[in-house]
Amino acid sequence: MNKSFSISLVFILFCSILFAQNNINSYKYILVPKQFEFQNVEDQYQLNSLTNFLFNKAGYTVLYTDEQYPDDLANNSCLALKAKVNKNSSMFKTKMTIDLYDCKNKIIFSTKEGSSKEKVYKKAYQEAIRDAFVDLEELNYAYDSSLNDQNKNSIEPKEIVITPTEIKIPMVKEVVAEPITNKITPVEDVKVVVLKEAEDVKIAPSIIAEKQDVKSIEGKFNFQNWGVSTISKNGDDFIVVGGDENFEFATIYKTSKPTIFIIKWVAFKTPQLLELDLQGNLKVDSDNELKIYKRIE
Repeated sequence: MNKSFSISLVFILFCSILFAQNNINSYKYILVPKQFEFQNVEDQYQLNSLTNFLFNKAGYTVLYTDEQYPDDLANNSCLALKAKVNKNSSMFKTKMTIDLYDCKNKIIFSTKEGSSKEKVYKKAYQEAIRDAFVDLEELNYAYDSSLNDQNKNSIEPKEIVITPTEIKIPMVKEVVAEPITNKITPVEDVKVVVLKEAEDVKIAPSIIAEKQDVKSIEGKFNFQNWGVSTISKNGDDFIVVGGDENFEFATIYKTSKPTIFIIKWVAFKTPQLLELDLQGNLKVDSDNELKIYKRIE
C-alpha cells in the first residue's frame, strides 16, 4: 500500500514538472520590474539586478518592464511572463518566493519558498531568492515557438479585399520647350590679386594644447554601494564586476575621445556619460548630480 502510494506520488510529481516545463517553454520573454512591491526604492539591495541575472543565466530572454519591447512582444503581450518576487519573512528567517504571471494576470508557475538565516538584509534577500530560483533552474527552460499557439492574441486580422475600379487618366497636352540661348557678356579688365604670403606668423601658446598622459580605465574603483569593483576589458568594451556576488552590474563603451565613455548600468535603461579624469577617477554625469568613483591604487 505504502509502496504503491509512493510510486503514484512520484509519477504525479513527474507529470506536474513535465507540464510546468512545457507550459513555461511556450513563453519567449520574462519581464522583471525595476522595483518589487516590498522594496522602498528601485533595485534595493540589487534584488532586481540579481533576478534579471538569474533568469538570463538560466537561458531566459529577460527584459525590464520599462524597456522598449521587440516587435513580436509589442504586437502580442502574451508572449511574456511577468516575474514577481514576494517576501514572507519571520523574525528569524527571510523567506522569498517567485511567481510568474501571464498576460491575463494568471499565475503560471510558483517556486518553493526560499529562505535564509542571514542577519544582513542584502545577503539574506539575495540568498533567499537564489534558493527559490532553484525550482526555475530545474525546469531546463528552452523556448519552443510551436507551443505558443495558446499565447497568441485571439483577434485575427481580417482580410481586406480591394475591388479594382476603372481609373480615368486625363490626357496631358505635350509641351515643347523652346531652346534657351545664354548670352554671356564678356568681362573686361579683370584684375587678379595675388595675396602676399604672410611673414612671421605667430601662434598663440594657448592654441597648442599640451598632450596629457591618459590613464587606462581598467583597474579597481570604489563604486559606493557595490564596494570595491573591477573594470576589465571585454572585447572592444569593458565590464564592471563587484559586490558580494561578483555580479557584472555595468558595461562601459568607448567613444571617439580617449577620456570619454558611455556607461550602461544593468539595473537602469538610460546610459550615462562617463569621464576619466587626470587622476584616473571616474566622473559619471547622473540626472541629479556628478558622481565620482575613486580609483584604488
